[in-house]
Amino acid sequence: RPTPDSFHRPFGGHRPTMSRLLFLTAFLIGCAAVIWTASNFVAANLLGLAVVAVIGAVYLIGSGELVQFRLATASLDRALRRLAASETPGQVELDQWLDSLSTTLRHAVQQRIEGQRTPLPAPVITPYLVSLLVMLGLLGTFAGLVGTLDGAVTALRGSTHLDAIREGLSAPIGGLSLAFGTSVAGVAASAMLGLMSALSRRDRLLCVHRLDRQARASLRAHSLPHQQQETLRALRIQAHGLPEVTQALGALTSQIGQMGERLSRQWLDGQERLVAATTV
Repeated sequence: RPTPDSFHRPFGGHRPTMSRLLFLTAFLIGCAAVIWTASNFVAANLLGLAVVAVIGAVYLIGSGELVQFRLATASLDRALRRLAASETPGQVELDQWLDSLSTTLRHAVQQRIEGQRTPLPAPVITPYLVSLLVMLGLLGTFAGLVGTLDGAVTALRGSTHLDAIREGLSAPIGGLSLAFGTSVAGVAASAMLGLMSALSRRDRLLCVHRLDRQARASLRAHSLPHQQQETLRALRIQAHGLPEVTQALGALTSQIGQMGERLSRQWLDGQERLVAATTV
């Protein structure tokens, strides 16, 4: 039977989840926008094709980082589900459980289990790439507009006949396709990469909430506050037994003192008998 959490699992399981489908759909839409724009520039505008190729490369770099981010989230999700399904969750070996996580999460998850509010790692370059894609689209736009204006000025200065001016403006106006085509590619790729980043962060946030719940339940024995409470409890138990220990030590001291007195008397008696025997 599907549970509410099953719709939030980024990876894992045999059923495609809502988040996974949205992530894949956004990625394909971004790829389609870049490929469609590039197809319009093939053998027509090498500058536009180069700009769109850079946009596509940046988009793939950001997507790759998000895929790695989601794989790390998936490892945490699987570990939490195994922990929830365990019959003896209170006897979990923390080191062995942490080894099942992605290496990028182990230190932060361990600190969070121990009670520190340490944030889990987030994508580093993707937020920058989202803005960079828009800037690359604008760069192509400006390049296309500059080419269009230069061609228009040349056409207007080269002839005074209307037909010649029309023919001269046809080529510069074609540069507008570069201007707006790169903008379409850049904005579409930026929007889809931003959506993919938001979905990935949402999945990570849901896993962090589940981790915090498990840290207060199954993994509570490994937290620093719990260990401090256990240490304080042991000290209280020892403090309650301290008077009895003191009495036992007092009784033992008295017995040792009495034993010392008996040994002293026995030694003196032995010395007296030795002196008496020597005198005779």
